[in-house]
Amino acid sequence: MFTVRPYKEEDAAACGDCFYEGFFSCSVDQNDKILLRDYAQILIEKCNFTYVAETEDHQVVGFICGKYDKRFSKALAAQYETKKHYGRWCKMFLKFYLKRYKMSAPFQKQFDAFFRQLQERDKETVGKCDLELVALSSRRNYRKGLGTALVTQFLNRAKADGADRVRLFTNTLASWEFYEKRGFKKVAEKPFQDGSGNQSLVYEYVLEEEHEYEKHHL
Repeated sequence: MFTVRPYKEEDAAACGDCFYEGFFSCSVDQNDKILLRDYAQILIEKCNFTYVAETEDHQVVGFICGKYDKRFSKALAAQYETKKHYGRWCKMFLKFYLKRYKMSAPFQKQFDAFFRQLQERDKETVGKCDLELVALSSRRNYRKGLGTALVTQFLNRAKADGADRVRLFTNTLASWEFYEKRGFKKVAEKPFQDGSGNQSLVYEYVLEEEHEYEKHHL
């Protein structure tokens, strides 16, 4: 059993573990975990809100975060529920670009591939929505029902804030089927620039349809 609650600053390292198990398969050492923690923390701090899934013994085993488009709401887009640590951001970026994280060779290879995939992201396509689901990740041994609970909380938050369209960016290397099973529909796709044959994908969930259903059936 687990509960879904708002993210706290002390959850960063656990979210780094979730991020690792969600996107990587190689073994990692302590230096790799430092990069994962820093990356997860900055990712979350850049978002307007984040929820985590916590077990009964208080382990954080999953998280989901979202960012509002200011064209939808300048007020919501300017509200951040997690304190920003700009000094840490600068140190992290500098350390990353100067290659001072000293990542293990297997993790470096997988992280480089992950980073290249991120560069395929089409900001304009993803940006044509009220709210972007920026990241969803969880520990492998806790996935039964956890992802659904986090997405449900995310969509409830979007609905409460008056958002109609939620979008997310993924690709054919990731588990896009999970989103299709939960009502998201593919609205755009684009081949990777490297000619690999993989596709960048944009999925959308329309809350407006739920609003119309409730209007006529409640």
